[in-house]
Amino acid sequence: MASRVLLNVALAVCVLGLATAAAGGGYLVWRMTSAPSPADTAFVPAGLGADFTLTNQDGGTTRLAELQGKAVLLFFGYTHCPDVCPGTLYTMAQARARLGADADRLQGVFISVDPARDTPARLKEYVSYFDPSFLALTGSEAELRQVTRAFGATFELDQPDAGGAYLVAHTTFGYLLDPDGRVVRLLQAGATPEEIAAAARAVLPGAS
Repeated sequence: MASRVLLNVALAVCVLGLATAAAGGGYLVWRMTSAPSPADTAFVPAGLGADFTLTNQDGGTTRLAELQGKAVLLFFGYTHCPDVCPGTLYTMAQARARLGADADRLQGVFISVDPARDTPARLKEYVSYFDPSFLALTGSEAELRQVTRAFGATFELDQPDAGGAYLVAHTTFGYLLDPDGRVVRLLQAGATPEEIAAAARAVLPGAS
């Protein structure tokens, strides 16, 4: 119970700060790094991404290919991340909300690279705070190394302190996948929810 309260307090403080920044026009998470056209794939390295199967927040497994038919916003991180991860998930949720009737056609995916601490139960609570529709995944270190390599991402665990706490250095850009499962945009700190929503609309046939 205490850990749940602490998690909620920490997330509330972070989201409050992000909302304040948003009101002033400053978003802290993603910036587009590819060409001006949201559907342009010229700046995405050839062969980036691959199908995978990982453990989901309900304790079962999910295969990336199961999400075909939807656009996917994918991000690697961990729940003890002090800033980038909660900020990114907040912006992902805001971007999805801006799609209105098309929101269900965009799937947020958060992959934890800290499986020792990020159990399915913790992941479920964490992503639900931002958007209950988000999918949270993790796996063994070997599985995670394979997936991150396929996406050109990386992560490294720092040495624990005297109390056993540690940080994880990880790739901070995210990925937009089209409904066929292809990576079409790389996203890094700075993009607004409006920009991300526009990029998602561009790869969703018939989106309003």
